[in-house]
Amino acid sequence: MWCRLTFVVFLVSAIATNLVLGVAARAPAGQDTSDQSAIQEAANWIGHEVRIETEYHYVMTCKLRLLLFWAGRDDVGGGYVRIGKASEDEREQMIQVLFGSDPAKAPLSINRWGAGTEILRHSDSGQPMASAFFGFMKSSKGQSVMAMQKELSKEKSNGDHLFEGIISRVDEGRGLSTTVPYSSNQDFDVHQYAEAEKATLQQLESNPSRQIRRLDGTARSACPRMGEFLSTTLQLVDDAVAGHPTPDSLCYIYNAHHYKATLVSIHPVAEKKVRVTLRGPAAALEQTYRHLQGGHFEVVNEETGSRSSFDILLGTEGKLRGAPIQITYEPNWWFQVILNLAPDSSQPDHPGMAPK
Repeated sequence: MWCRLTFVVFLVSAIATNLVLGVAARAPAGQDTSDQSAIQEAANWIGHEVRIETEYHYVMTCKLRLLLFWAGRDDVGGGYVRIGKASEDEREQMIQVLFGSDPAKAPLSINRWGAGTEILRHSDSGQPMASAFFGFMKSSKGQSVMAMQKELSKEKSNGDHLFEGIISRVDEGRGLSTTVPYSSNQDFDVHQYAEAEKATLQQLESNPSRQIRRLDGTARSACPRMGEFLSTTLQLVDDAVAGHPTPDSLCYIYNAHHYKATLVSIHPVAEKKVRVTLRGPAAALEQTYRHLQGGHFEVVNEETGSRSSFDILLGTEGKLRGAPIQITYEPNWWFQVILNLAPDSSQPDHPGMAPK
């Protein structure tokens, strides 16, 4: 039981929060009408119908280090990475990630997950000119196993489920963000992202007095890039596959804060054998990959100094060139989460809101 609940605490705090949301405490509000309109416009970008061009599905494993060896559990959840473009505007690139527990597979039907969608808008010349990020997570305040147990019990007894969303926008002259926590009588799970996205965007859009964090002036110009976390990571992944010298760092602005993402190191991996025990008709996922690049990545909040790091094994050939074969996050020496590519997984429903 302890391992299972520890996995959930990690899942929320590490995957959903550090790598997807990163929602910080609110700053004093800026109620400029143009800022409100810009946030509304960013929400509209997120809601555009998207044509998926690349899609990777994953199976999640959690492990604990017990003295000299690792022990863990496979197939407790999963997720996907999707890359595409807006159906009506080829200049809008979309990157989306979703990871979390699957109540149908996780112990105690645990439901904790998060997702993030970034829209990177380009000019006619192909240069990035603005971005919007929408983050969503099944909110959790539990910082210990006992706190998590109480939180789960309370949710089940009163039918009140907590969620949190953020919209972050970056333009040439400013960075903006707004967040909203809310409760719902529907406990959206990892298979219901379209409904969860719609409900969260409605919460963000329906609050006329929403607080907006703003970054402008010299603070904004300190990092001239338009991309946020997901497009920045995608660029570093491309650099890793291309064999760029390391360390390779890129600044970005997210939630009106300065961050730096670094490809710390890369190394060739001649062969990687993956075996994951599955629940359901298929007994196991077994795959052997060759000629990979292993990349170690680090993300730093330039204002607070907080750091998180992760490792990605990347394909270098054919259809798997640039594909994240395996994603590993190890927040401390005794705990680890691994996401393994599931090449034969079925396609999920089309993400996002219906076309406007």
